[in-house]
Amino acid sequence: MGLKLRTPFVKVGFKNPSINEQTPYAKTRQPINGPYTRIYLIRHCHPDYALKEALGDANMPLSELGRGQRKLLNKKLKQIQLEKIYVSELTRAKETAQDFAKKHKKRIYVDKRLNEVDWTEWYKIKYFRMSEKTRMKKVKEYKSMDKEMHKLHDKSRRMLADIYKKNKGKKIGLFCHGNLIRSMVTSVLNTDVIGFLSMEIYQSSVTKLVIDRDGYIKINYINNIGHLPHKPNEDLFMAALNQ
Repeated sequence: MGLKLRTPFVKVGFKNPSINEQTPYAKTRQPINGPYTRIYLIRHCHPDYALKEALGDANMPLSELGRGQRKLLNKKLKQIQLEKIYVSELTRAKETAQDFAKKHKKRIYVDKRLNEVDWTEWYKIKYFRMSEKTRMKKVKEYKSMDKEMHKLHDKSRRMLADIYKKNKGKKIGLFCHGNLIRSMVTSVLNTDVIGFLSMEIYQSSVTKLVIDRDGYIKINYINNIGHLPHKPNEDLFMAALNQ
């Protein structure tokens, strides 16, 4: 694909002040140009896990809690004024989007590229207080895991670039899943497996990416759940396990 999203670390194009008078931050800022494309990565609301065994992972509907989260999420999405909606093939993502789409007369585009990602055995890596060199020695699968992470990042970048190319200047909502959102965010940050594992994405959260007309991309915010009435458990490990 000819289009590529650009990283932000390029030569500055400011006219004033002179390069010597700028702050260290300003010296690394790239010149950006509108129109801007805003991509909102929206994780599905809470699904009914009690039905997982009977219906299968792909067909779990939203729980009562999830339907309540959806009402609150819809208020935030109304403020955002989404212009186009993409959803994964999984029921919980479709149900998260459907009320908003129906009320605001938006067509839903089902895209299998937004389906959840299987993170296989990555979670078993013990990465605290362990250097990458030590991981390479002690974790036999680390190299192959890191290789798979790079493949996943490449896939995520291609998908984002394709959606950007087709929707320049618009506000786009991608209703999808936690691991995929982690993949997209860490693909922009260009992290390894450890970066992926260190990030938690909450159900019903919104993450915002902004891309200018030349393909320069910025992460505006990650994991915004300000529309929900209660903060998550401060113990992020327990919060993740309880979702």
